[in-house]
Amino acid sequence: MKKRKYTYSAIALLTAIILIWSSGCTRDFDELELAKFPDIPEVFIDGFSQGLNYAAFGGSKVTAFDVDKNVKYSGSASMKIEVPDAGDPMGAYAGGVYYTSMGRDLTGYTALTFRAKASKSATIALVGFGNDLGESKYLVSMTDVAVNTNWQKYIIPIPDASKLTREKGMFYFSEGPED
Repeated sequence: MKKRKYTYSAIALLTAIILIWSSGCTRDFDELELAKFPDIPEVFIDGFSQGLNYAAFGGSKVTAFDVDKNVKYSGSASMKIEVPDAGDPMGAYAGGVYYTSMGRDLTGYTALTFRAKASKSATIALVGFGNDLGESKYLVSMTDVAVNTNWQKYIIPIPDASKLTREKGMFYFSEGPED
């Protein structure tokens, strides 16, 4: 008899604990804050920033991009983009996009800035921001960008950074042979 009494008491106590615990664990979803994406504005500083990927555009020379440890503005490396010669069987131009698989919160930034130089005076057909290999909602670009043999700073203004709460397209470029 006593064994049965304790068994029923234990079951009743366990049931009461579950009922109290489950009824006390409610949460109003309106009070929850949305998770924020990381605030990582860098694309390349002596190497790729965390989570950054590169994809060459179709028909472009896939090996046109490299990391150069010898030529640099400051630091220990720079991005090197080698434009192929006309008729190169590996690709007709240099072009690609640097993107992240997880968006970044760039609402606190007003421009994409970078420095560039060339082995000879040239014009880069297209550089920009916002190409994410998908919807690319907030594309910003500059065309016919003049470069020479000296390092120059370039600024691509971002029109409305408040929309960039989870941006994936960090930088893109396209340039073909000029001679």
